[in-house]
Amino acid sequence: ASRARECGCRRGAARAAGLEALLEAARIPPRYRECEFDNFAAYGEHALALTNAKSLAMRFVEEYPLSDRGLMFMGPPGVGKTHLAVAILRRLVQDKGVGCLFCDVQDLLRQLQGTFDRLSGMSQLELLQPVLGTEVLLLDDLGGRQFSPWLEETLAHIVTTRYNDRRATLVTTNYLDAPPERRVATLEDRIGVRVRSRLHEMCHLVLLRAADFRSTIKRADHQRLQGQGHRPRRTHDVQDL
Repeated sequence: ASRARECGCRRGAARAAGLEALLEAARIPPRYRECEFDNFAAYGEHALALTNAKSLAMRFVEEYPLSDRGLMFMGPPGVGKTHLAVAILRRLVQDKGVGCLFCDVQDLLRQLQGTFDRLSGMSQLELLQPVLGTEVLLLDDLGGRQFSPWLEETLAHIVTTRYNDRRATLVTTNYLDAPPERRVATLEDRIGVRVRSRLHEMCHLVLLRAADFRSTIKRADHQRLQGQGHRPRRTHDVQDL
């Protein structure tokens, strides 16, 4: 009797296609699709702190799913919070075949408010189903919207449902628990007491203290061009004919 079995190369191709589908389903924005641990820059005087944050992110991937506690990346804009969070999603998909989802919090809130219009064609339940049910969720830019009772109620529903279902959640936020200036809003001010309290239970805090990487690179490029004798091009320069 003869038997046939699937060739290993076909199994590999099927696995690759499955991983590609998982990456597509993760809805990672094009700007962040190349974010990996290998190209995360630990720069300047805060290089050690950034390296430690990267190590915590890598450890989360290695140990998943031993714990359902996620990570909250907290710090000023431009320090690499979203980069590290997306690197986690990509590595979980590629190494462990985990279903993940990138969720821009502000975009989600706008879509949910859009469902108030009966002609929108989509219900809040349809919008929230993947957010509540995906295995690992990234809530990016939490706190970016001005606080309101509706916002707190919506966020509380999301985080409490995921907490009760023991699903891991990653968070990035520009707001601190104790900002250096008293007049600056805290994360609790932006999302409410209930949601911040729940996130204490759900996530390990990863605090990133560094200068804005985008501004640092821009200044370095400007200094390099000046050193090479480049003259900035004026918008009103014209070519003689």
